[in-house]
Amino acid sequence: MPAQRITRELLLRRAEHNDGDLATLREITLHQFDLERIELLDVYCRQLRIVFLQNNQITKIENVGKLKDLEYLNLALNNIVVIENLQTCEMLRKLDLTVNFVDDLFCVESLIPCENLRELYLTGNPVAAKPGYREFVICTLPQLAILDGVPITKSDRLRAQQTFLAIKATAAHLPVVVPDIPDPDALDAIDAEMDANFNGAETTSHSPASRMVAARQLAKMRDAKDPEKVAAKDREERRRKKEEARPSRIAKDGRVFQCNEPGVTFAMVETQHSAPAFVEEEDAAGTPMVILTVHVSKFIATELLDVEMLDPVHVRVSILGKLLQLKLPAAVDGNRLMCVRSQATGALVVYMARHDARPGVDMETMVRAWQGAERLRERQVAQEKQQAARLVRESAERKLQMLGQNQMKRVDSSLLPLDAPTTAAVAPAVDDSAVDEADDDMPGLI
Repeated sequence: MPAQRITRELLLRRAEHNDGDLATLREITLHQFDLERIELLDVYCRQLRIVFLQNNQITKIENVGKLKDLEYLNLALNNIVVIENLQTCEMLRKLDLTVNFVDDLFCVESLIPCENLRELYLTGNPVAAKPGYREFVICTLPQLAILDGVPITKSDRLRAQQTFLAIKATAAHLPVVVPDIPDPDALDAIDAEMDANFNGAETTSHSPASRMVAARQLAKMRDAKDPEKVAAKDREERRRKKEEARPSRIAKDGRVFQCNEPGVTFAMVETQHSAPAFVEEEDAAGTPMVILTVHVSKFIATELLDVEMLDPVHVRVSILGKLLQLKLPAAVDGNRLMCVRSQATGALVVYMARHDARPGVDMETMVRAWQGAERLRERQVAQEKQQAARLVRESAERKLQMLGQNQMKRVDSSLLPLDAPTTAAVAPAVDDSAVDEADDDMPGLI
């Protein structure tokens, strides 16, 4: 059974009393989670003052040095062997290490920089059974007011000062028992066989190894009775069997099969543009690339996508665990590729430098040069379309004008009589002298 770890989700669940705000969290309770490490507290919860980590499987005090406001740290019933990494916790007032495995009397000297420390609990540790333990701790940590729940009086301090040097000299020759350090491989073997022994040793002895083994065995038995965990395990087993039954994507001889398991649409082009005017020719190097565009739904998180070069002519794109494997039209340099995700459509664009691209040119320069050339080409195409549209419009206007003129002629001809000649008659010429003579015969006006 894998060990329980401190995750951001776990911290959010334990911070419900603070509306899930980890940045301003002052107190957190993480007891009885079978945790084996202290982690992420110094990342998400820098303002913690009280931390409860009792009854876990923690073997080392770590990742708490940045908690400058920490006042109370409870690590009772764990597997702590050495008191360490608390020198920078300047505000620490109370430290509880009840029932751990601390055996070195001199390790309490690491708490000397903690000037605000007032209470220390080491009951149940091997060090508490050593002669002169209380006197040594009282003299080493004069700032203490309570040791193992018993107040320190003035007479205790005087008596400790009188015997401190002798106790220190004796303690220097006392043997320090180092408990068994759990073997991660042996602990992981419990997942396959619950009754496996820890390295063949007796697991009933009180040691960090036996406690961690017992904790994992109990966790495995609890999960075996949890319907949700059983259902999740069944789903994982079905997924594994389905994965094994799926045809192999790579043959035994190394041949790569093309596949499109997610069923997405894609496009692949091979470019060889010249550099645009605003990009230096020596930097663009003609931008020889292979560009793969995969139309992925914008609702799929980018973290669920992965791109991998199998070899110079094959690329693999993983989408939600399903593979898209394609053969490229040209060999590419697997060390020079660039992936861009569209925020509007979600499409994934993979830029891959061809093997004949100029070495030393970074992908951003090549992509910028190609995009500049594409914009120039698009502007030219747009101008050509506008010019063609203008020519079509002018031609249409001319045709409409000619059609209007012909229609006017047909209208004029339709107004003439049916027996009228098609050509106009020429009137005879009139003699002016004859007109004058006719006027002479007319009587005069009265």
